[in-house]
Amino acid sequence: MLPIRIIPCLDVRDGRVVKGIRFKGLADQGDPAERASAYERQGADEVVLLDVSATPERRGTRLDTVASVRDQLSVPLTVGGGIGGMEDAAALLGTGADKVAINTAALDNPDVLTRLADRFGAQCIVISIDALAVAKGTHDYEVVVRSGTHHIARNAIAWAQEAVDRGAGEILLTSIDRDGTRSGYELALLHAVRAVVSVPIVASGGADSPDHMAAAVANGADAVLAASIFHQGNHTVADVKQALADRHIFVRRDNRSNSEDSVR
Repeated sequence: MLPIRIIPCLDVRDGRVVKGIRFKGLADQGDPAERASAYERQGADEVVLLDVSATPERRGTRLDTVASVRDQLSVPLTVGGGIGGMEDAAALLGTGADKVAINTAALDNPDVLTRLADRFGAQCIVISIDALAVAKGTHDYEVVVRSGTHHIARNAIAWAQEAVDRGAGEILLTSIDRDGTRSGYELALLHAVRAVVSVPIVASGGADSPDHMAAAVANGADAVLAASIFHQGNHTVADVKQALADRHIFVRRDNRSNSEDSVR
């Protein structure tokens, strides 16, 4: 059994970490490299960096930001935002990303997942799925892109299955309804995707506590991603790992973890 991974997320715009609610009202949260370094010292298993303005601005992820984060980081780094195909992925992997998260371009041309997996290996290719409930209280989810601003007439669970069939080796699954709300992960969405894929799933959107993370694990998550609770100092990665271990959830523990290493 592999340990559950705890992954801080750096949503980046103009070279700065930002965070809002449902991708709106973004507020500055600090320097990406400083944040990444502190989270690694706290015991982060990985870091995800998402350039949230890259696709709306029709550009690739800023390589200088990726390089500055990589310089401070030894744990795996996943990078997403504005990846259009082979050239963008190669540039990010060459700059220090261990995995690339692709979203809009894969929906526009699903074959790109197969080509990327064939060249770089499925373990490097993450399908990033931003999902929104079609109607409040339902368990029917559609895909949205361009930082949640554009709806796609595509069922999120069916798309997750297709993306994996085409070569994606991991799913970054974000609930837009829950993003930044601290109301807990969208468990029905997680459960539904877990039922149709065998690759690792990273749960994203809504974390406020270790209880929320434990619930995500119980519903099929292999990793839990969070931003606000780490950026704003409500929890450290080490605190979360201890709380999950106390709940008999297998997490990786090592001497990097330092619950006093705050980035507030």
